[in-house]
Amino acid sequence: MSLPLRIAYVVAYPQRLAGANRSLLELVQHLPADIAPTVICLGEGAVADAYRQIGVPVEVVEVRGALGQFGKALLQTSAGQQLRMVGQELLPLTFALRRRFRAIGTDLVHVNDSRGALLAVPAARLAGLPVVVHLRGEFPFGTAGRLLFELAPDSIIAVSDGVRDSLSRFGRRKTVTIYNGIRPEPPPRTPIPWLAGLRSRGVCVGVCMASVVPFKGQHHLIRAVARLNAAGLRDRFTVFCVGELVPGYGDYQDWLATLRGELGCDNITFAGWSEDPFRFYASADLSVLPSVSSERLTLPAGTIDVRGNEGFPRTHLEAMVYGLPIVGTRIAGVAEQVEDGVTGLLVPAGDPERLAGALERLALDPALRARMGEAGRARVLARFSTTAYVEAVCREYRRLT
Repeated sequence: MSLPLRIAYVVAYPQRLAGANRSLLELVQHLPADIAPTVICLGEGAVADAYRQIGVPVEVVEVRGALGQFGKALLQTSAGQQLRMVGQELLPLTFALRRRFRAIGTDLVHVNDSRGALLAVPAARLAGLPVVVHLRGEFPFGTAGRLLFELAPDSIIAVSDGVRDSLSRFGRRKTVTIYNGIRPEPPPRTPIPWLAGLRSRGVCVGVCMASVVPFKGQHHLIRAVARLNAAGLRDRFTVFCVGELVPGYGDYQDWLATLRGELGCDNITFAGWSEDPFRFYASADLSVLPSVSSERLTLPAGTIDVRGNEGFPRTHLEAMVYGLPIVGTRIAGVAEQVEDGVTGLLVPAGDPERLAGALERLALDPALRARMGEAGRARVLARFSTTAYVEAVCREYRRLT
């Protein structure tokens, strides 16, 4: 009997089980018996705990100093600061990771995101190991970062053709598109009683599952809800934004609260992070995600240039499994998930008027919501299964080993 293929999975965002980490968890817990995973988390947190709970070996390597910052802080550092980080922080991390790879007898390294690629690929190369990098969204780094990202791995897995097309011609040659997968039966959840009560009174309940950061576009959702209210739908539509208030974006989050108050949108609620988002899907009539790729926002605290990294939002897959119609924006791989006019409605990014129109159409037509929800569930089961996802990724492993 041949030995199992030993894969080290590197997770660079260890603090919470957001979409990218839930998609990796879906892969790892359904691997075939001839693949032996070890998850290396760059820090303790919810991700390490989730793998321990299902019996997957976990190694934790702490990232110190500026390299441990999140929220795209690394993109804002100067060239001098970056050089110091390489010498004082990246090199020690590289040697620590190389020791871990060797200690667990790694055959191949799978890095779960672009941040992880910059932190972990040098160690894999130093250890002489083949590397797969998952590109889960629009590429967030500049020219130098892009060059390193495209040159370093043996293979890039893009979560959508839209994401793959964002790479250079050289990068696309080593990239394969593999859609994230989801199981056919969602986790059974009892609807939240007070949301069920709203629906019983004829209120259409929407959910927006996203971290509260500028590229997720919650400011456009607030403005869209204000338009619905002005059209007389205040008592007929409400939306709950479920997602973490990510550290480092306090100015944006404060501005959202001010904007919500100024526009009188008491029917949009920021519910914070939930360890069990599935109960919100089970309690809703539709799912909305108003993400943007790029825009400039002027806040009271100053101007910020928004750079998105949406790819193939897991929230769309999860909502479709629960039979919810989708309202989304035409960016990255969203149009590969959502069939406009059939399983949901797609609008241009950054357009609150068109967003309001799509929400109004669904809010006022329960039969349309039901048809689109049924079509969405059929689509996700036919095209985005966990089985197809795992098989495609494993083919890529075997090609490289």
